[in-house]
Amino acid sequence: MHTTKPNRTMSKEYTIEKKNQCGETFYAVYEFGVYPRSSVLAGQTRKSFVGGFDTEAEAVKEYPSADIGYRDPCNTVDHLPDEPDLYL
Repeated sequence: MHTTKPNRTMSKEYTIEKKNQCGETFYAVYEFGVYPRSSVLAGQTRKSFVGGFDTEAEAVKEYPSADIGYRDPCNTVDHLPDEPDLYL
């Protein structure tokens, strides 16, 4: 399983979530941040995949401060217009 070493120099929020894909179970680690001003989701919570592990114990070893379990970023697109996109 591909893993990414955590950047321990900054205080970041992480979750470890159990996933099933194609009959295989693994543990995904997500980092939480904020979308930049250039994004249509500016200011909302950004959830980024940073690595996967075969066991929960391996994930906890690399990300000991991570919360265990699913976390929904609760993003909305209510601020976007209901008009269709214009394609020129």
